[in-house]
Amino acid sequence: MMRFRALLLIALCSTTSCLADVYKWTDAESVNYGDTPPAKNRSVEKLKQSLNVVETDKEPYEIKVAVEKNPLTLYVFKECGNPCDQAKALLDKRGAPYTLKNKDEDKLELQKLTGRLQVPFLMVGKNPHLGFEEAAWNSALDQAGYPRSNPMADFKKPSKAAKVADKQPAAEAKSP
Repeated sequence: MMRFRALLLIALCSTTSCLADVYKWTDAESVNYGDTPPAKNRSVEKLKQSLNVVETDKEPYEIKVAVEKNPLTLYVFKECGNPCDQAKALLDKRGAPYTLKNKDEDKLELQKLTGRLQVPFLMVGKNPHLGFEEAAWNSALDQAGYPRSNPMADFKKPSKAAKVADKQPAAEAKSP
C-alpha cells in the first residue's frame, strides 16, 4: 500500500498538475498525500515543490559567437534621417544585437575614432563601415558570422502597434 501511494505521488508530480499544492498528513493507519488538505482538522504539512524548468539562452549560439568575436556598434544622430533609419532597420531585420550610439557625447567619440562626424557609421568588430550601403553591410555582417535572420529577434522587440498605443493618451487609445 505504501509503494502504491509513493508511485501515485510520483505520477502526480510528473504531470502538469504538479504545479498545484501538495499536502501530506497522517492518520491512525497511514501517511496520505493529496492536492487538497483533509476536511477534518489534522496536522497537515504543505510540501515544497520545485519546478523542473530548463532555461535557454535568449540568443541563438551563432549570434552569441558573432557578438563575442565581432561586436556591433552603430553611430546614428538625429540629423542623419533616412540612411540612419535604413541602417537600424537592416540590423533589426537580421536580429543582430548592436550598441547604439546616438547621444551628443557619442559625437565626440565618433570624431576621435574616424576624424569626422559622418553617419551612419558601423563598427563590425574592428572593421569600420562609413555610410549606409545595404549590400556592403550585409557582406560585412555575413563575414562576421551574423546569420541572415534571427527567429528570436521578433520576440525581443515590441510591435510597432504596441509602441504607438503606448504613446497615445488613454482617451485617444479608446476612441474607435
